[in-house]
Order: sequence, then C-alpha cells, then structure tokens
Amino acid sequence: MGSSDFGITALERISQKHQIAAIVSTPAKAKGRGLKQVDSPVTSYCLTHGFKPVLTPDDLKDETFRNELIQLQADIFVVVAFRILPKAVFSIPPLGTVNIHASLLPKFRGPAPIQRAIEAGEKETGVTIFRIDEGIDTGEVILQKRIPIGDTETTPELYERLSINGAEALMESLDMLEKHEYKALPQKDKESSKAPKLRKEEAHLNWNDSSELVFNKIRAFKPFPGTYAIVNGKRLGIEWAEPAFGNGNFVPGTVISTSNEYFEVKCGQGALRVLEVKPEGRKRMAVHDYFLGNRIPEGTVLQ
Repeated sequence: MGSSDFGITALERISQKHQIAAIVSTPAKAKGRGLKQVDSPVTSYCLTHGFKPVLTPDDLKDETFRNELIQLQADIFVVVAFRILPKAVFSIPPLGTVNIHASLLPKFRGPAPIQRAIEAGEKETGVTIFRIDEGIDTGEVILQKRIPIGDTETTPELYERLSINGAEALMESLDMLEKHEYKALPQKDKESSKAPKLRKEEAHLNWNDSSELVFNKIRAFKPFPGTYAIVNGKRLGIEWAEPAFGNGNFVPGTVISTSNEYFEVKCGQGALRVLEVKPEGRKRMAVHDYFLGNRIPEGTVLQ
C-alpha cells in the first residue's frame, strides 16, 4: 500500500522474495492546466512493470474494498507513504500491517519526517519498521536503522538514501516476522515529536532566525515549498546558500556584503551567503548570472 515513489524500492525488493497479492494506491488525480488524470507514482510503476491487481479505492472504509482485501488472503500488509488506514483494514492479515517510516520513531511522527529532521538541524535520522495501530505513527517498533545526515544534504538526497534503507530494513523485518524471531517494542511517547505537512507559507524566509536555521530550511524545503525573500517588492527564490559570520550591528535582512559571486544577508545570528537564486518567472541561476542584469546594493533590506 503506497502512493509516492519512496515506496517503489521496497516494492521491487519484496517482489524478489515474496508473492505480492495486490497493490493498493491512491486514485488518479487531475493535474496540470489540462487537468489530465495522472496516476500515483506507485500505480504508474506497477502498470509499467506488470504488477497487478492495482486497487485504487476512493474510500478506505468502503465495505466492498475491505472484502476485496479479505479475499486476497494476504499474510501481511506493507504500507509505505500512504493514507491513514482504518482498523477494519489494518487488522485483516494474520501477521498484521507494518509501515516504513522515514525517521527514528517516536521522533518526527507525521507526513514530513525527512524535511522536519533537516529543518531541525538533526545530525542523524533513519527508518523505522513498526506495526500500525490506531494512532499516527505510534505502533510497536520492529526494527530501526540509523544513518547520518550530511551537513549540506537536501531533502531529495536524503529521501533517496532513506528509500533504499527502508527497503533493506523492511526485508529484514519480513524475515523476522515470518520466522517469529522478533520482539516488538512500544514507543516512548514522552520522547515523541511531530513532523507536520509542509505549508506554502513556510517558504518565506524569516531573517530574524539564525543563519543556521535559515540554511537548514533551504535544505529541507527542496523541492517544495522552496524558500524565498522579497527584494524591492519582488519575490526572489533563495535556491542555495551557506552560513557566514555576519559580524556588525545590522537589522536582520540587511545585505551587508556583495561580490560578483554572492551577497550576504544579516540574520538574527550570523549571516547567510546567498549563492544561487530564482527570480520570478525565470530559471534557477548563480548569483553571478543574476547580477549581470540586476544589482542588490549593500544596505538593501530584504523582507
């Protein structure tokens, strides 16, 4: 059961060792100017590679859908980046329902664990295989794998690594479950934190934040919702940057230094050296190229 491409690696690995009774994904959605119906990445992959049947129910609580699942006689359900399942569904298979979550639960429960871990400046994350219960990412832990987060690593880069690690951890967990050689451990709710869905409003950088936090947001919010500042009344995407010292008594948001290759913006603590930008209606570019037709003089205050 899954919708995003994060689960495709796991699907490939499962199919090499186990029989897949069916795939469950989300219904096609209307996208683009022409509102063309587009399948989820998982559905598209299955149709291309011959995995079937693919079920795409509108309502996970529908009795007809539940009966279809019962008739499959699956030993276990595996969930990767999908919707919240009702108890009437996740309790069907004899071995239960397990989920791959891209964090070290109970930290970062919710739909955006990768982004929120980077935003928080975490140096380590990982994947958790756990049994689904009626809470949100609260079930008993079967297995965890830890990996470091690179100092400049972005969401797409970490997403790719965790997709592979999640598939590996899942296969180990399935072996343990099949042989009944595991001990599921309850999560410590007191140590939990949330990873809420990203909102477009968060893309607007707050220069009162420290340069480290601003840099973390730039890394975390790729590709959505991105990050930007307002320069002379226009939106300027901040595509890449690095923390800098930023000494001096300046108002946060003030451009304190410029060169042909970058401009530095004072933050609440430190400064941010901006290296790549995206002007409104144009492609991502180096600051050097942006400065060929635009200037941001020292003393300019970004909003």
